[in-house]
Amino acid sequence: MHKFITIIIILSGLSTSVMAEITVDGVLDEPEWQEAQTIEEFFVVSPFSLEAAPLKTKALVYSNEEGLYVGFINAQDIDTRDRRTHRRDDLMGDFDRNTIAIDFDNKGNTGYLLGVSLSDALVDFTITNENSMDGDWNGEWFAKTSESEENWYSEFFVPWTMVPMNEQKGEKRTIRLLTGRQARYINQWFGSAKVSSTRQKFLSRLPKIEVFKSNPTRLDFLPYMVANNDFIEDDSSYDVGAEIFYNNGRGGELSATINPDFGQVESDNVVINFSPRETFYSDKRPFFTQSQSLFDVSEDWYPGFELYSIFHTRRIGDSPNYDCSKYSALEGGSDELESQCEASRKSVNDIDTAIKYTQLGETTDIGVFAAFEKDEDFSKGEDFFAFRALRKIGDDQKLGYMATHNQNDVLDRSATVSAVDYQYVPKSGIKVEHLSMVSNVSGEDSGFGSRTMASYRPSKELKFGAEYYYFDKDININDMGYMWRNDLASWGTSFNYLRTDFPEDSNVNFRTYNLDYWDENNSDNDNLNEFYTLFFRQGFKSTSSISLNVFARGEGRDDQIPRGSIVAPFIRIGSGSNFEFGYSSPRYNNGKWGYSFGLQSEIDDYFAFKDHHKKINVGLNFNPQDNLRFWMFFRHHSRTNWLNRLSDNHYGTFKQRRTSVNLGSRWYPTSNQEIQIKLEATAFRNQQGKGWFADSNGFLVSEEEAVNSINLGKLAFQMRYRYEIDALSNFYLVYTRGGGYFFDDEADTSKIYRTTWQEPEGNVFSAKLRYRF
Repeated sequence: MHKFITIIIILSGLSTSVMAEITVDGVLDEPEWQEAQTIEEFFVVSPFSLEAAPLKTKALVYSNEEGLYVGFINAQDIDTRDRRTHRRDDLMGDFDRNTIAIDFDNKGNTGYLLGVSLSDALVDFTITNENSMDGDWNGEWFAKTSESEENWYSEFFVPWTMVPMNEQKGEKRTIRLLTGRQARYINQWFGSAKVSSTRQKFLSRLPKIEVFKSNPTRLDFLPYMVANNDFIEDDSSYDVGAEIFYNNGRGGELSATINPDFGQVESDNVVINFSPRETFYSDKRPFFTQSQSLFDVSEDWYPGFELYSIFHTRRIGDSPNYDCSKYSALEGGSDELESQCEASRKSVNDIDTAIKYTQLGETTDIGVFAAFEKDEDFSKGEDFFAFRALRKIGDDQKLGYMATHNQNDVLDRSATVSAVDYQYVPKSGIKVEHLSMVSNVSGEDSGFGSRTMASYRPSKELKFGAEYYYFDKDININDMGYMWRNDLASWGTSFNYLRTDFPEDSNVNFRTYNLDYWDENNSDNDNLNEFYTLFFRQGFKSTSSISLNVFARGEGRDDQIPRGSIVAPFIRIGSGSNFEFGYSSPRYNNGKWGYSFGLQSEIDDYFAFKDHHKKINVGLNFNPQDNLRFWMFFRHHSRTNWLNRLSDNHYGTFKQRRTSVNLGSRWYPTSNQEIQIKLEATAFRNQQGKGWFADSNGFLVSEEEAVNSINLGKLAFQMRYRYEIDALSNFYLVYTRGGGYFFDDEADTSKIYRTTWQEPEGNVFSAKLRYRF
């Protein structure tokens, strides 16, 4: 460990950010700013009133052979400024900040949102598919802020080498650039154009601007070192590897890695999932977040709910496949060898190498990807390949192709998926999207799936939309991708209305109404679900908000929980309803603290019984200092008859109590240091179990006998120290502890929490260094 610290000190001394004539310190005092292009007209884009911004804002844009510089002058009373520090990429939080959205290639394919708050905390996101944001990407760019009595200032420097750029003709480069500002105390966002990332058309609507033309080459070498100490196994391990990124200055970037840094310092959320559907986790591993946006062909119904992703990078390095029966005495091995195979099972598969190449052209972008897992004891690693092409047609159309291939020798299985996607975004209020995909998996019939979406916005207040999905029974993209479910044929319509024209003396900032209808069927057109949803939200100028969601569902069937049972392939469901209310308080004391709470009541009807849900959640945020934050969230969920599959056509209903806590603290001693302590725990109690089976018509019938309870605790604790040496160079010290544990009926919530902590499945301390040369 002493060697790690010594290396950090040496590298910190070597790290200097090379700028041009402008020093990025938040003070706009260099003479170059006098030559900059100026932007002084800003509009209110959240809420989307498009009125003139009430606070004076001025943006300055300057460029040279090194990169793009953007400065902001923000008029604001000093007593209303919010200087709270936040974690990187906290885009949803309410802060005072400036942002820039850039499309370097002027094609509307990929953009980047960069932002800095008054505390110098950064956000950076990739933008694809017009308005889809991904915060897993981190780029090399710089921003600082400063203050005076009348204004606060920000200064951005974006090197031309931050991302690969296509070659353009002419003496100047044409990019698309939007400058923006968030003013927390009046709960508004401003933009230099009448566009917003909350609208379906964003990236293609960014204003064009001419800047200095430069396409420099760049070579980055990023070695890493990791040391782990496992307290449960009483074992230490060490690992080293490296990544190389080469930007050829002509729109091409080559990324290669040997023994790549696939260690995660961000823990996944605690999830208890007894459903037949897989939980989707995003990927934060460095190699899979850099220059990855071209390969993103996915659809999420709402944040956190992924419908499909053609290339799901979490598949790579997942748990190895084992067939220990091959080593049994019956197959010519021995019982001892079979036992060794069972004992050697690992939860993750190491990676030998991975390589990625992207080429951005004037109208066409192309990318190829390959990754090769290591052969483990008693298992062979899988191979993964992907190809992507995206072509811009005219000013308002895009046509793409995506192919993935997975080779799994342990299971003697290969899987190939091909997809074609199309987007039409004319200048009118219309937007059309379509995707068709085909899967070919060895030993399975080929499958087909498609999605079609159309929307129309006649004015800034109104929007109409419709979607249709069809996934047949055989479509299977899960070897290298993710799909929520197949065997689906569903369609829906939506109506959205936004009001922002409230009187100046009104305390209301905006009001939204959403009405949705959805008809969900399987591919044989058997009705699964049909529902109506009315959602209302009102935001206030004080930054508080209230929301109301009313949901009504008709009769249908659940064909997922039987998991393919031949005896009873579905369970009938009666009509149901759901009611939700939420409130978020203002940020009191100039943003120092705030709270939220929510209530939910839902009824599911299974004809033989009803399942009544009740949920309550409470949250509290407190910032005693600008650089110190505490948070606590509490959730309690009760159900009268939770239905769970126990075996083929054997079900249990339980009285459920689920209690979850999420609490922690985040402290920033300096601008490049972060100390975080986080605990997330869930007590999942299901008692008074009753047995059921389904008849041939899908109705549940009581077995008149009790079934065993299901009581589970799950916990994740992390203490993490991060020291930012330079952009993309970090040192971490991380302690993680957690796991899951089953209990008997006598265990209460406190015992479940206590025992899960005392008997963890994982208990590891890690030191990690990743440095860019």
